[in-house]
Amino acid sequence: MPSGTVGVPIRLADPTALSLVKPGNRVDLLRLDDKGATTPVAAAALVLTVTGASDPTTGGLLLALPPAEAERAVVTSDHGFAILIRPG
Repeated sequence: MPSGTVGVPIRLADPTALSLVKPGNRVDLLRLDDKGATTPVAAAALVLTVTGASDPTTGGLLLALPPAEAERAVVTSDHGFAILIRPG
């Protein structure tokens, strides 16, 4: 775990995105609401682990987040999360 971060497991609203992400990628994490709008939760989060990419219904991401972003990420989201994969 990088210094100053905590590990946060994330379930994506569209789990097929798991096949596009790999450990070491940086992603922006967005919370989806019931109207389809997004709220930024974390920027440039480091992907530590991708689980269940072969079975998207059970998979998720483990992200390294600073504590303030981690607190926003653990708030329940009925509609899940989306990610934007950063280049590099």
